[in-house]
Amino acid sequence: MTWLRRAGVGAAAVAALAAAPGPAAAQAPTATPPTRGALSSDGPTDRYLLGGPWLYAADPNDIGLSAGWWRNTASTAGWVPTTIPNAYNAGDFSSASMYGYVGWYRRDFTLPARAFSRATPSSGRGWLIQFESVNYRATVWLNGHRVGAHTGAYLPFELDLTRYVRRGVNRLVVRVDDRRTAADLPPGPGGGWWNFGGILDAVYLRPVQRAVIESLALRPALPCPACTATIDEQATVRNPTHRTQTVHLTGTYGPVRLDFGRAAVPPGASWSPQRSFEIAHPRLWSPGHPSLYRVTLALSDASGRRLDGYLEQSGIDTARVTRSGRLELNGRVLDLRGVNLHEQDPLGSGAALTVAQMRQRIAWIKQLHATVVRAHYPLAPEMEEMADRAGILLWSEVPVYQVGNPYLGDPAWRARALALLKDNIRANRDHPSILLWSIGNELPTPVTPNEAGYIRAAVRAVHQLDPGRPVGMAVSDWPGVPCQPAYAPLEVIGVNEYFGWFDAGGGSTDDRDELGPFLDSVRACYPHQALMVTEFGFNGNRQGPVEDRGTYAFQDDSIRYHLGVFATKRWLSGAIYFNLQDFASRPGYDGSNPIGTPPFVTNGLVDLYGKPKSAFGVAASMYKATRQIAPPR
Repeated sequence: MTWLRRAGVGAAAVAALAAAPGPAAAQAPTATPPTRGALSSDGPTDRYLLGGPWLYAADPNDIGLSAGWWRNTASTAGWVPTTIPNAYNAGDFSSASMYGYVGWYRRDFTLPARAFSRATPSSGRGWLIQFESVNYRATVWLNGHRVGAHTGAYLPFELDLTRYVRRGVNRLVVRVDDRRTAADLPPGPGGGWWNFGGILDAVYLRPVQRAVIESLALRPALPCPACTATIDEQATVRNPTHRTQTVHLTGTYGPVRLDFGRAAVPPGASWSPQRSFEIAHPRLWSPGHPSLYRVTLALSDASGRRLDGYLEQSGIDTARVTRSGRLELNGRVLDLRGVNLHEQDPLGSGAALTVAQMRQRIAWIKQLHATVVRAHYPLAPEMEEMADRAGILLWSEVPVYQVGNPYLGDPAWRARALALLKDNIRANRDHPSILLWSIGNELPTPVTPNEAGYIRAAVRAVHQLDPGRPVGMAVSDWPGVPCQPAYAPLEVIGVNEYFGWFDAGGGSTDDRDELGPFLDSVRACYPHQALMVTEFGFNGNRQGPVEDRGTYAFQDDSIRYHLGVFATKRWLSGAIYFNLQDFASRPGYDGSNPIGTPPFVTNGLVDLYGKPKSAFGVAASMYKATRQIAPPR
């Protein structure tokens, strides 16, 4: 089906093929074990990638539940072969595709051999399954038994399969529903980027013997760039069995050996040991010098037999905002240049990017001499690791995107939003590339009382989980908007500006010559907070004179002008272009291009086919000429 989608065949046609039993559907796939290893290195060391042959069945009329598609049956009638990751509506840009529908996935597998020590009794053995990202609602069955559900994309979730896993063939079935409401995150059924449904990243099986390392949290503290670094390290060990387990946890952080001690962990309980230690003369992580330390954990039983392992690549860095409103990294003033991106292959696999496609995007970013990347949602684990290794900073944002005022004041909605924010921090706080935590994008302007309450609660939640990083938010602003006291809890304010393109504020941004005075007015409002331009961008999809909106010449000239203005604002902490590549937005929308190609927004520096535009060279030249991080003091 992948080649059909890439050839432009829509999801409706693919669904029709899927519903028609044929030779491909008559032959049951061979149940194969998962492959040892993972696409990302950070995390548990004993993961098994559940790749190989998957099956897919479209369910546009949502009949699968009542029809029992989740049942444990060998028949594959109505299913077609696919692979994971997969976006089931890739290539279909109809309104029905954007609105969303239900798709089903199935994987028949056997358990890998030698996953457990011989010394581990059957009562101490179990299996977990981890999904890196499913959009949007997932329900999971194993061998006909419902094992759990999850709501929300972009972040991983884990379910326990132990009760229903068995020897021989196991049948995993996943129902995915990508229909979103205005109360979801991001809100639906429309949106700023295409609603690609499916299992969008890797799926792993993980053996559990007696106990498991559930998480690791690293908190480096660097009083000054030349100071000794103090590392606070906390692990969480969980006992999912019905018996008390005595365990011993050890580890390393670069050259430092650690012993977290021993504990008797009761059934179903967790143990969270913590250690603090110093690194003299640390190698600091920064753009251009992304120094990493290898971090390991080893869990053993009372007899010293290995139970579990964990690996991360850690970096020592610290970001802060000075009293004069400048963002610093390791005491070095920042004036970053970067790009926004959407994790899309717009004409191919949709939001289900391969590792090779992720590497291509990192390569484009490096060729641009960009040092910061922003998305409206947490990036895939593989992308975040690539950023760690490449020395690229991340503006890490949760998809609290253009949320309506009533939801901002609703206690249930706010609880979900804060839970998503906390999940992002827990999942990604150990990445040295994370520059700050962003709590949302383009909430109401001027700020409403409901929004002010959300800002206070979100900033408080971040400071509780990760007090060492700044908190930011991207806002819509334009000439005439008064200073907003509700932004006071924020340490970084990102301004989305489209002077000379969009007519925000009733036309007050039509004239690009007003950009400089506008930025000065924003600085006057918020002199003690770091300010960044988090969005600026212009469509370019055709040849033509510089005066014509949407031509390559217009795009090039507009980028030069805006970057030239930014260069005169010595207090600015960075500017992030929107967008790295042209992308699929929503039906009928083309980013206000006079000669557009909806649903594609063509403000990318790279076109839909992966070819850099002339604007790519313009941005790369000016980014290279900008001192984006001050030299060490």
